[in-house]
Amino acid sequence: MSRKYLNDKYCVRCGRKNECPYLRDNYKVLLEGCENRTVNVIDVGCGNGRNSEFMKNKGCFVISVDMVNDYGAKSILGKDKLPVEDGSIDVILCNYLMMFLNKKERNQLINEFKRVASENCIIMLELYPAKDSFAKTKEDMLKMQKDIFDKIGWTKIRYSQSRFIAKK
Repeated sequence: MSRKYLNDKYCVRCGRKNECPYLRDNYKVLLEGCENRTVNVIDVGCGNGRNSEFMKNKGCFVISVDMVNDYGAKSILGKDKLPVEDGSIDVILCNYLMMFLNKKERNQLINEFKRVASENCIIMLELYPAKDSFAKTKEDMLKMQKDIFDKIGWTKIRYSQSRFIAKK
């Protein structure tokens, strides 16, 4: 693992080259109803940019944000405001990030998601249990997932263990 985050947390998935399988399998759900316009996507915790590149290749305008700025804009996730205007984002990608943020940081980021979300915004969120995270076990992760989903408060499109897609 070559990427070290500011809080000394590591995401084992950052070294992977291809988009997340969940994104690959569900990107059409994220883009549904947007066929005749550019879709604004924010990839929060973009890592090496693999999901950002996938969405760019689907014709989206992508803003990539991570705590390490070797791909995308640098932002202290859970502390800084996301670098976009209110109501300007159609799709939020938050893959494999939230378990590395403490509760206060997660709440701040959820509020940022709500701020930047357009009227019909869709969010895709994925988690996994990790020893160096705030979701060390499967049970911790499931509790965190439910808490995040409940705080976002959007309509469930897909919801399964460790991931969900919801619409504002």
